[in-house]
Amino acid sequence: MSDLVPQKVESLPAITEGTDDLLTQITNSLGVPREVLPAKAQIDHTWENLPRLLSKIPAELRDERMIRLCVAVSVGLFDSAINYVWNSTIVELRQKVIRFGLPIVAQLTSKTLDESKLLEMMDHELLKLCLELNLITEEGYFKLDQCRAIRNSFSAAHPAVGALDEDEVVNFISRCARAALSDVNVPAGVNFNELIAAIKAGQFNGDQEAYWTAAIKGTHSAQRELIATALHGMYCDEALGQSARTNCATLFLPSVELDGIPSAIIDQHQRYVGKGEQAKASASRDFFTKFNMLGLLSEAERHSIVSTACDRLNAAHQGMNNFYNEPPFAARLHEIVGASVVPETVRWKFVETVVSCAVGNQYGVSWAASPHYESMIKDFSPKALEMMLSIPGSKTLVGNKIKSYPACHQRFAELVGLLAGASIPTALQASYTYWMNELAKHQAS
Repeated sequence: MSDLVPQKVESLPAITEGTDDLLTQITNSLGVPREVLPAKAQIDHTWENLPRLLSKIPAELRDERMIRLCVAVSVGLFDSAINYVWNSTIVELRQKVIRFGLPIVAQLTSKTLDESKLLEMMDHELLKLCLELNLITEEGYFKLDQCRAIRNSFSAAHPAVGALDEDEVVNFISRCARAALSDVNVPAGVNFNELIAAIKAGQFNGDQEAYWTAAIKGTHSAQRELIATALHGMYCDEALGQSARTNCATLFLPSVELDGIPSAIIDQHQRYVGKGEQAKASASRDFFTKFNMLGLLSEAERHSIVSTACDRLNAAHQGMNNFYNEPPFAARLHEIVGASVVPETVRWKFVETVVSCAVGNQYGVSWAASPHYESMIKDFSPKALEMMLSIPGSKTLVGNKIKSYPACHQRFAELVGLLAGASIPTALQASYTYWMNELAKHQAS
């Protein structure tokens, strides 16, 4: 293992009085005070600390930027020095991501990522990605993010708002060396390569589920956020089998239990919709329904989801073998409306669909689907109840069924009988009383 230990930098050439005299001559020749550059004592302090700082950095990373860093420190160009070490930091973090595996990162984030896009990534985005991938520690992330802000305000890369003293420069170099450039091991988080392989290998057994649940709960919040987003993306990938989707669904709740739903999942869903990726968008809607997240989507999106579910249930209800085919579609609509408030724009369609299927036709109803209809009707809002009680007098297909077929008339009265009288608004009491009387007549006959 000794060959992995960075070669220690014992010392650097001494900065002589002649160097300081040269700086004085240059500033004098331009008519600028010598004080615009750090004093010799400040330069000496930083220079004396450089061997210790450079020893933290593996020998293979001490490239031309480290040479420029040393030259800049030797003449007091602290703003340039921190820029050189920051550039080395960013280059090494990019290499860490590449070594992790760009295809794996792309699969986790559901975004295409190659080396050219990695080069275009903003520094703060790269830091966040490295934290999510567990390539840097949480402490390292916060310290590097502070260095990023210092570099943007005090380095030669941009017009500086002030100057750094020798202690601040030493601290800056030390943070970059320790958090990004050294070989310090990062505490174990979730191994993404193993996680993805396990998800794809087959449906989890009890031990696997317990292992991955504990691993996800035990890692830091940024990695859990990426895992939750990745699980949603993989669930929506039509190339994956049902067992992989089941595994994604199994691990999703542990990944959001501590930190909540990441906004990145909403963004990911909107990308599917915006790009016209119908299969992924449809799977994403299923995912949002499964985990009661429909309320996070826009009203237009929720309208579309409820409307589509109503259309599919209606098609099954009107088709051949409807009594046999209806239950899964009824269950699906029940699941959707249980996950979110029905948008006002589709409420009438929803109420009409449920009531129409619940009263059935002159031959009967789908008994296996009836519990779903009854449950939805019991949960109708006051506005939905008003719509329901107006149906018998409307010129709709379901209104005509109630008026034309005694069996449908009786079943509608039975549906009204499911409602608690105390929950009926005053304005609807007369209609409610009428149908309760109709129900009593049917029961007496």
